[in-house]
Amino acid sequence: MSSNCKESSILSDWIRRALSAHRTTICNSIALCSDDYLMPALRLAYSLVNQICKEEAVGKSPTLSIDWVENVVVYSKNRVESEVMHCGGRRDSLDSQGFIDSLGFDFNTSDAGGNDFDVDDDLFESILNDGTVLLEEERDRDVQEGEYDYNIRAEFSPSLFNLIRNDADGGGLPKVIVQRGISSLGVVFYVLFSGGERPAHFPTPTELAGQKLTTRFDTETETEELSQEQSDDLEPLPFDRDVTIDLAVEPSIFDSIDDEYVHDPLGDRTIDGAPDNPNPKKKHTSQQNRDISNNCSAPAESLRAKGLPSPLCDLVANMLDCINGTLSGEDSYQSMADVRSDLRLMLDNPNTFLRDVDTTKLSTAGLIEKTMFGRNVELSSIKDAYQRSISGECRPVTITGTSGTGKSLLANEFGKFVSSAGGIFLSGKFDQLQQGKPFSALASAFDQYCGILLQYDDVASPKEEVAFQLRSVLGKESYHLSKIIPSLATILGSELPVPNHNEDCINAQKRVQYLLCKFVEVISSSSSVPITLFLDDLQWADTASIAVVNQLLFAAGPSSHKNFFFLACIRERDSTTKWLPGIDILVAGGIKIKLDCMGEHTLNAMVSETLRLSPRLTRTLSNVMYHKTKGNPLFVSRLMRSLSNEGLLRPSLSRRRWEWDTKEIRSRRLPDDVAMFLTDSLEELPKEVRWALFVLSCFGASSEKNAFVERQGLDDNILKNLEIAVAEGLVVKIDDQYRFAHDRIQEAAYNTIPAEKRCVIHFKYGIELSSLLIGEEDASASVLFTAVNQLNLGGPHAVQDKGQYVTAARLNLRAGKKAMEMSDYETAYLNFDCGISFLRKKHWEEHYSLSLELFSLAARCALTNGDHISLKILIAEVVAKAQSFEDKLDVLYLETCALASSLRLAESIE
Repeated sequence: MSSNCKESSILSDWIRRALSAHRTTICNSIALCSDDYLMPALRLAYSLVNQICKEEAVGKSPTLSIDWVENVVVYSKNRVESEVMHCGGRRDSLDSQGFIDSLGFDFNTSDAGGNDFDVDDDLFESILNDGTVLLEEERDRDVQEGEYDYNIRAEFSPSLFNLIRNDADGGGLPKVIVQRGISSLGVVFYVLFSGGERPAHFPTPTELAGQKLTTRFDTETETEELSQEQSDDLEPLPFDRDVTIDLAVEPSIFDSIDDEYVHDPLGDRTIDGAPDNPNPKKKHTSQQNRDISNNCSAPAESLRAKGLPSPLCDLVANMLDCINGTLSGEDSYQSMADVRSDLRLMLDNPNTFLRDVDTTKLSTAGLIEKTMFGRNVELSSIKDAYQRSISGECRPVTITGTSGTGKSLLANEFGKFVSSAGGIFLSGKFDQLQQGKPFSALASAFDQYCGILLQYDDVASPKEEVAFQLRSVLGKESYHLSKIIPSLATILGSELPVPNHNEDCINAQKRVQYLLCKFVEVISSSSSVPITLFLDDLQWADTASIAVVNQLLFAAGPSSHKNFFFLACIRERDSTTKWLPGIDILVAGGIKIKLDCMGEHTLNAMVSETLRLSPRLTRTLSNVMYHKTKGNPLFVSRLMRSLSNEGLLRPSLSRRRWEWDTKEIRSRRLPDDVAMFLTDSLEELPKEVRWALFVLSCFGASSEKNAFVERQGLDDNILKNLEIAVAEGLVVKIDDQYRFAHDRIQEAAYNTIPAEKRCVIHFKYGIELSSLLIGEEDASASVLFTAVNQLNLGGPHAVQDKGQYVTAARLNLRAGKKAMEMSDYETAYLNFDCGISFLRKKHWEEHYSLSLELFSLAARCALTNGDHISLKILIAEVVAKAQSFEDKLDVLYLETCALASSLRLAESIE
């Protein structure tokens, strides 16, 4: 008993008054299942089992021949009242103080007014409501010590416990004694949660003491049931005598008890994780034990009839059943610690482990939850780095790990923390199939910030302050920045100065790095809250974006501005992923957090919370899943859905919970790699759904709904089938955007079609999108880059009509110019190079202007990128094919600049 629990109350009166406090408005049965009664009762139950666990730890065990129900006392901080819980309203003839003294408690029950225990009901109700109050630091301390020291708790009489001596091997109490103890505690819980009733037709401790146990003995050669005659010849068990038990001598009769016996009413089927028993199962033949078994199920139904949550009813029923052990596998309690763990889960997370599950909603939709498991240490590390960064110590954090380990989930969980703390969380995602868009992830993230600013309409808003600062710092160069960040033009105004397009391009890359760094400096210094920049899938980033990020982090050093934090997710190198050189620099200069696959304990917590069952019940299922998935979170979540689709993991309406077939799951053969598993899983979907997923995968990890509507020639059922994919958890729909639940799913969907056919489909979609750009010079840059990216993914070999060669070349020229406006000369060079690849023989004669412009601009980009080999080839082609000296001037100037930058001044003068 803790030091602050110096007052006590008798539990039968506590139950009566707790229920009567609510009877004025609701009936008794409803009051039982209300939180006002149920949660304090759970705390009382937890304190009782916790007391037993503590007593067992010091070598004491409760006496089983005594009725435990009559030896419970409740303590309250604010009350001076005591009474012992009893059955049927029976109370000893002693007065309150004398009766409690007879139980052996050592405390002072008198208050300032004496030993008057009659407290009015209003005061009792206020105490009951105050029973949930506990300082946070006190609760954290008590939870670490294994107990909930609330304002209300219960204890057994000290006289209930006897000192025991363990045997030489330290084996502890025999299983039969432990199970009888759990059953006796189950009776106490039944009385507590039923409102004072004792389970009907259930044997009393005195009756149980006179019964002979029917047990099972196990040898190496056979498992045989103890006959009724042998049972009749047994001497009374040690715990039936109110004496100290010497485990070094007494437990010989328990030496051969088979702990693994499973009574399976279904015969040969293993359900809910019960361990396989290689020996034939034999039913109990003892009529006495069958009667007890029936008596155990009846109380559970009685509690359900009162409206109590099914998990709590099952807990009490399973405890009562421990007197005969008819439950199989994980359903049966093996120790008091198991009971304590389940009660603690109900107290800590009642919505998951206590409340009833709506059986009509038990479906696969609940099997994939965007919940983080086992990453609290890593999350705390990110939070610590965040606090240091916004205080001036700017160190980037990179989350690395193999595919499917939950990198993005961890980052988004941190994003929730930032947003809840009032900060701004900007996110961008690089895409393997959208690398034709300049600075795509950075542009998306910074465009989000501009969208936040545009929500303010007043003159003195942050939008006006940022706009003024940007105009002052950037001047006419703000035009280039507005080409990268579309919404910035709206903030800065329509009258942006037009730069000189004939300016030197050698330092164009440095210019965009400078502009983006200044942009971050302005928004972080102008913002009153910290700003976090999160970039996902950095392994797919282009060289230009990596260079910008490194420059950005270099500029945001300790001596620079505060209020800025950088976070990135990077997939570890594998056969499909290669890091750019700049990524190594970024990772080496910051804090690296590596995510591994989940351990078996963490996986069991994930399965337990997902299925809303105790970890004790899901342990066998999670063990099988762990050995098949190696703890990969993505693999686990997809496997659970697959098992549900196959009926191996299914909701039981009668049991109001999930159940599974452990033996069948164990025998199922699975690929070792999550990518192969996803590919196999997609093959089980209808053909139309697989096609819709492939179409979506062609455009990257996500796509807008309008994009599908605008694409002519696409199957009208694409959107309908994508909705089916959303229901399967493969795709997430946010507003009008469809996004794959994981990039591995996108990759698996993309690989369902052979590479040769993919090229034709890509080019087809590119041509269809290009129809939206005809006569629209000011068309959306996003549509232009998407159309050109599709054409280039298809390539010249996918062209079906000769006229499409020129169309593809012209669109690449247009996209390259747009990329140059954004100062992304690497993307621009790729566009010009692809445009040249679409040109056919005699293109200089048939399409001279197009050819000259593609080669000349490609040479300019090659010089900017430092690609002197390509520059030399391009210049030679223009010099050889140009029809006039004027047409050669641009490339000759570029050649002179290249020679001068290489310190070959004499050659440049010539």
